[in-house]
Amino acid sequence: MSKCIGCGIKLQNTFKDKLGYTNKLDNPYCARCFKTIHYNMDIKVNDINNYDIINKINKLGYYTIFITDLISLNKELINNYNLINNNKILVINKCDIIPDNLKLEHLEENIKRVYKIKEEIFFISSKQNLYLNRLVNLIKEYEKVIICGETGSGKSTLINKITNSNLTTSKYNNTTLDFIKIKLDNYVIYDTPGLIINKNKVNIDKIMLHTKSLKEDYILSIDDLKIMGIGNLTLLVSSDVVIKSKKDNSKLDYEYDLVNKDIVLDKGFIYINKGKIKTNRKIEIRDSIIK
Repeated sequence: MSKCIGCGIKLQNTFKDKLGYTNKLDNPYCARCFKTIHYNMDIKVNDINNYDIINKINKLGYYTIFITDLISLNKELINNYNLINNNKILVINKCDIIPDNLKLEHLEENIKRVYKIKEEIFFISSKQNLYLNRLVNLIKEYEKVIICGETGSGKSTLINKITNSNLTTSKYNNTTLDFIKIKLDNYVIYDTPGLIINKNKVNIDKIMLHTKSLKEDYILSIDDLKIMGIGNLTLLVSSDVVIKSKKDNSKLDYEYDLVNKDIVLDKGFIYINKGKIKTNRKIEIRDSIIK
C-alpha cells in the first residue's frame, strides 16, 4: 500500500473519517494534506505517542538530529531528547529570530551546562538558510540519519530545503504522521512525527524581548501566569504572549527566592537576576541560559 508523500500515512479509500483517506489510491497526498496545502486547514490529530516514536527511532539506530527552538527548551523536552540512545545532536532551529544581543556561542555553552548535554549543539535557520551547510555535511558523513523533534520545530521545512522534497508543511502541529524515508543519491533521511511536549505549542515566528520591573502590590500577568514581588525581569517570549500589569491584592500561593534563574513558560522564559516573587501556580525554574 502506498503512502502520502506529504505526511507519510498509509493511504486508504474506505473510511472518510480516518487518517490516510483519499478518494483515489494513486493520489500523491491524503485528503488531510491536500486540505492543509490548498486550504490552510488545521485538522487535529490526537493519537501521537512520544514513546512509540522514540522507540522506533532507537530501533532504527541511525544518527539522530533532534530539532527544537530556543524558547521551547524545557525539562520535558530534554527528557525526551535523553531517551534517544543513538548517536545524536541537538539542533536549535529558527536562530534568525533570536535577539541579536544573545550570542549563539554563549547560549550553546549555557544550554550544555544547564541541561548537562554532552553532544554538539548546532544553531540553524531553515527558513533563512543559515548554517545549513554544517548540517548537510553531517548528514552526508553519516549517510543514514533520522530527523526528529518537537512538533512545530521545522523538521519537514528543513528536509524540504536540503533534499528538494515535497513534505507537507504548515503552521499547525503534527503535520507529519508517520516515518517518511527519503532516498537521495548518497544518503537517506527519515522524517518523523513531531513529539508532543507542550499541548499549547504554537508556531513561533517572532521572539519579543521585554524588560519589566515588579512593583509592590502590582501583579504582572503573562498569559495565565501571575507574578507579584520585587525584582527586575527580562522576558523572551513569543510575540503572541499577552503581558499585563495592574494593581491587585489577590493572594498568590507559591513563593520563590531567585538569583540568576529562568522561569520556563509555555511560549518562552523569564530571566530574573535577583528577586523574591509569588505566583499563582507552580513554575519550572532552571539556571539561566542567557546569563
